[in-house]
Amino acid sequence: MVTMDPNTTPALPPPDGIESNFENPPTLMPALIAGTTLIHLTTFLFIAARLFVVLAVTKKPRVEDYLAILAYLCLIGYTGAIMYAETLGMEHHMWDITLAMLPDILRTCNTVFCFYTAAGGFAKTVVFLQIKRIFTTPHRGVVFWVIVCSLVANAIFYTAMLLLYIFTCWPREKIWNPTVEGRCIDSNRLNMAMGVLNVISDVEAFLVPAWAIWQLNMKLKQKISVFVVFSVGAVAVAIGIVGLYYRIILLQRPDFTWLLSQAGQICMAELAIVIIVGCCPYIPRLRLHLMGREVSTTGGNGYSRQPSAQRSNKSKNTWQMYRTSDSKMTELGESVSEEHLEMHHYAHGSDKGSAEKVEGIVRTTHVSQSISPR
Repeated sequence: MVTMDPNTTPALPPPDGIESNFENPPTLMPALIAGTTLIHLTTFLFIAARLFVVLAVTKKPRVEDYLAILAYLCLIGYTGAIMYAETLGMEHHMWDITLAMLPDILRTCNTVFCFYTAAGGFAKTVVFLQIKRIFTTPHRGVVFWVIVCSLVANAIFYTAMLLLYIFTCWPREKIWNPTVEGRCIDSNRLNMAMGVLNVISDVEAFLVPAWAIWQLNMKLKQKISVFVVFSVGAVAVAIGIVGLYYRIILLQRPDFTWLLSQAGQICMAELAIVIIVGCCPYIPRLRLHLMGREVSTTGGNGYSRQPSAQRSNKSKNTWQMYRTSDSKMTELGESVSEEHLEMHHYAHGSDKGSAEKVEGIVRTTHVSQSISPR
């Protein structure tokens, strides 16, 4: 019986007409380094903008701010793990790596999947918490419960997927060493389930704010202006669909390492976009700060207000555009959040006449939502 040397045997027989190349094989590393650098540089700028607003402007961090940092740290962990896997040989075709290299790649890939799931869970939670803070009122209407259900569903989904990735095999050593006795979940089905449900989650994170914005008592042009802040989520949906496509291709083609390297880069971009979506509502506030248009300190709920003695009737009249005689219309009143103020000013960023009425002072506006009678 002929025994194979794992140090000289390719992990996959090469296609017809191609020979294994263990010395200087084709590599994806230059493209991966370039893509990773671009993704992280862009994400860092948005995270830095968010932290600057939270620490230097509002000076009131919230739960979602800490979760955003955790999501970014998990993205860094994901990137570190996947780039380490590339150095182990994942950057090459399967027939250009040896059987001896495969266990370390598989073990590191499991770490990659765990970081990916954790980062996605934290990032989606940040997005939905901010949507809840921006678009809900003290009245627990339809918008409130849709967002809460989305939060709960995503928490259950990502927690379950993380546990499934951690315990894909038991004992865990069987994940990278098939000779160990034990039991495993079908990793192909697990990855497909992750891809499908992740796209659904991306679509949900994109459509929920769109629907919530539609409920606002604003003109269509103003709704569109506010929606622009969240429209980056459409990119996450598109990237998620591409990632799902690569998961399907992985089921059909045996060149696991080469395809997974590309899929990993796409998933990295998807995570980055979701984190950026969570940072976008802070950009209008940063713009105001850099323009020197904030004139008062933060109040108890973390945003700039005029002293009550200086609130004129003329300023109050600007609130009427969001009011209605319908008794079922709810208003935010004193519970209006920092992001309500940011979104309102963003919607009116091009309305110079209205801006002049309040003499450059950031306005605090009651955003109301229509509650249809049953």
